[in-house]
Amino acid sequence: MSGLKTSRVHRKLDAQIKIFGLELMDLIAVLMFAAISNIFLGRTSFAPLFVLGIPTMLAAVLYFVKRDKPEGYLIHLFRYLSSPGFYSAAQSNEELENKKENFIE
Repeated sequence: MSGLKTSRVHRKLDAQIKIFGLELMDLIAVLMFAAISNIFLGRTSFAPLFVLGIPTMLAAVLYFVKRDKPEGYLIHLFRYLSSPGFYSAAQSNEELENKKENFIE
């Protein structure tokens, strides 16, 4: 009887894509902010500040705030903070619905 067939699997196969230390969606958001500010504020005297300075500061803040956080941290944080309700891991659905109704009212 022969052994199991094995193959080599790279450790970082499912790693997230990062460019300059930012997730791909964060980098796209920073670049979109820079493009939109260029469209609306590109002809003002403060254009370099709005088009280059603020997006660079935003990228730096995202880089340092999201350091050592899981993938999609800001999306999950925003969903948690924007959803009203009562969260419990120990109660049944009926009890939870009653508490939600009392919480909303």
